[in-house]
Amino acid sequence: MKRWNLFLILLLPAISFAQGFTLDTIRVASEDSRNIHQSTQLNQTELSLNKDNSSHFILDRTKLRLGANIGLSLSKNYTYLGVGPQIGYQFNNYFMAGAGLKYYHLKRNLSNYERKNNLLGFNLFGYIYPVRFITIFAQPELNYIWSNITYNTGEKITNNGIAPSLILGAGLKLGPTHVTLNYDLIQHNNSPHPDGFYLGISAFF
Repeated sequence: MKRWNLFLILLLPAISFAQGFTLDTIRVASEDSRNIHQSTQLNQTELSLNKDNSSHFILDRTKLRLGANIGLSLSKNYTYLGVGPQIGYQFNNYFMAGAGLKYYHLKRNLSNYERKNNLLGFNLFGYIYPVRFITIFAQPELNYIWSNITYNTGEKITNNGIAPSLILGAGLKLGPTHVTLNYDLIQHNNSPHPDGFYLGISAFF
């Protein structure tokens, strides 16, 4: 009898261990609250969603910058009107980029002919600020020009065409204003920009 009691005492821990092991391996559905892997799966999903969202560009309206180039000159024999709205985005303290449109009308009366020029253009631009008050400027643009020359004899010459430009410049940033010394690398015959170096001024708010 003592032998049977001793045998039962030795067998009891093994039975208890086997029962505990069986309870730990019960299979449950993935959506069941008892699923110990559910929280891990949710955390991995949340991390994946956060990672995907962080890779998307979010537009911050406070970083939008609006500017315009406006020109007006009137005299007896000369008329110039120009307007060029620009919109930029301040990506950080070192870089701003954007795009703009430009239109100008020029009329000149000389002794033997009258000349009228019209231009409509589109441009992209970028400003780099290596330090707070220094700027480096680049602006590729595509302009369409139509020009008419009317001579006193009644003869009329029309000249239409596309004039590309690539403007590079460097200068100072004074608050919202940029003052740069610019140069048109392409130097197209119908370019609206002067030959050689010229001064450029722009402001963004």
